Amino acid sequence: MKHFPVNVLVLVLIALSAVFLPHSASVAAGLENSPGKGYYKVPPPSWYGSVVMKKNIKSSDDVAPVVFKHWVHRRFYTCNVCHGKLGFAWKAGDTDIRHAEMDGGKTCGACHNNDIAFGKEKCNRCHSYGLKVVENSRIKYALKDFPVDDFGNKTDWMKALHEDKISPATSLDGKGKLKYLDKDVLLPAYSRATYAPVPPDVLFPHKSHTEILDCAACHPGRFKAKQGGNPEMDMMKIINGQYCGACHGKVAFPLEDCFRCHSVDRAVPDWITGEDVKKEKAAKEKAKKKAKEEEEKKKNKKKKKKRTTLF
Repeated sequence: MKHFPVNVLVLVLIALSAVFLPHSASVAAGLENSPGKGYYKVPPPSWYGSVVMKKNIKSSDDVAPVVFKHWVHRRFYTCNVCHGKLGFAWKAGDTDIRHAEMDGGKTCGACHNNDIAFGKEKCNRCHSYGLKVVENSRIKYALKDFPVDDFGNKTDWMKALHEDKISPATSLDGKGKLKYLDKDVLLPAYSRATYAPVPPDVLFPHKSHTEILDCAACHPGRFKAKQGGNPEMDMMKIINGQYCGACHGKVAFPLEDCFRCHSVDRAVPDWITGEDVKKEKAAKEKAKKKAKEEEEKKKNKKKKKKRTTLF
């Protein structure tokens, strides 16, 4: 089996992410507002997956924008609670959040009511952009016993779930359950690629997704519910926030962690290695040799027949 140069692939994807990701997901990932502001800087672990919410905040020195940190919330609730049951949009800025609705128990007010979570009177706990708020910056203490990852929040959230480090509720009352689908789907990378080196194929695990999300989160809106039904999907679209990029690169582990998805090592196709040209050349040589041998047999047969006729 031949292998492609891994270091080249990693460098290519990181470079592409640096160029394209900030334009599509800077607000969602907290890139444009994070410490060390700049399009080409990776946000620190405490800022990965953060959303700066300022849509309905008037210009004022008294009220700072809201900083919503996904890592704080995902310890207690699955993604489906907010993005399914409470109706929060998947894209940053698409949900119209107002205090009047919160007072009525909607949006953030469904939890922040001094019952499930602290109430809205603790303004600076949410309106914390630019402020030094302990509650919004203690990731190294809150997640210190969690499985470590190399990217994003530096936390392997699925491993934390499977090791019972977290038990996120699937409903506000904690009684609901999601039906997970334990089915892996192979997504060939070679059939989509027009460049080299080509990464390994993708093994998509339904289980790790349906443990935290309802099927409707992906089907039929983002993906056609049929294996091979999304042939137009490619890395450039994913990097720009489509398909898998709706979550990965924003909240779920980032695209720099290539081999979390590209995990099935397969033989590199002939058109990548040049083996197709070699095989074609070898086949022609073989055919030429065979033709020559056939010609030699015919000549020898004629000579033998001539000798038999003379004697």
